[in-house]
Amino acid sequence: MPELPEVESVVRVLRDGVPTLVGLRIVTVNVAWDGVLSDANGDLDVAELEGCGFISVARHGKYLIFHLECPRKPSRDLIIHLRMTGRLFLVPHNEALARHTRLVLMLNNGLALRFDDPRKFGRAWLVDDAATIIGRLGPDALKLDPAEFCARLARHRRQLKPLLLDQSCVAGIGNIYADESLFRAGLHPQAISSELASDEIRRLHSAITSVLEEAVEAQGANIDGVFKAGRFAVSVYGRQGAPCRVCGSEIRKIRVGQRGTHYCPECQVLSPGDVPHPET
Repeated sequence: MPELPEVESVVRVLRDGVPTLVGLRIVTVNVAWDGVLSDANGDLDVAELEGCGFISVARHGKYLIFHLECPRKPSRDLIIHLRMTGRLFLVPHNEALARHTRLVLMLNNGLALRFDDPRKFGRAWLVDDAATIIGRLGPDALKLDPAEFCARLARHRRQLKPLLLDQSCVAGIGNIYADESLFRAGLHPQAISSELASDEIRRLHSAITSVLEEAVEAQGANIDGVFKAGRFAVSVYGRQGAPCRVCGSEIRKIRVGQRGTHYCPECQVLSPGDVPHPET
């Protein structure tokens, strides 16, 4: 948290909102916590960001990608990962720093792009090419065609839940939307990827797409008040002990791949042949 839909919501606010970040220029940089900003190799001279202008705002998986035009180099990328609790705001220049503010980019229109992160897990990188940071990721979950998805599942003999969380397989899916997609597809989180039938793979691909698209339109999910704008209504995530909205059975919570996992035992039946299998 935040996952793909929440990050896409941030992209749309910064790219399409009024005012838009596109076309603005960074005047000064305030690093409130030294650990937040680096280049691909470590420490970064923050002066390299001063004078840079925002050309575009995009996303791959859970990573925000700000394409910049800079005085020292014609093209650079500022990459930000919000991790568990990171948030980005456009605020007035004179707004006081909050307790958890880690980075502030003062802009040439009287506003500032502020990065707050209570748990200090979030990171920002300034690199010549975004691939330096995101090149190890799989394709974005909203841009993955069914044939490639099928090939990626067949390549592994792994339980579905951990595989969906593996960003090198598919980028952007986290704990919430993995549980929601598997529920909508009617697949148990411990089912083995390489043993899925073709119709089950199509069902899962369709479920991932529909769940993520709906969550994007709803501006994500408001889980524990972390992403307050979100209106996506979860079906199983965080609902252990509550009745399934489809069949009425009690939603269960188990650990799969060391992650809390929610599912309906009636709607998501594990085939006997799928038990047990080690993760590989």
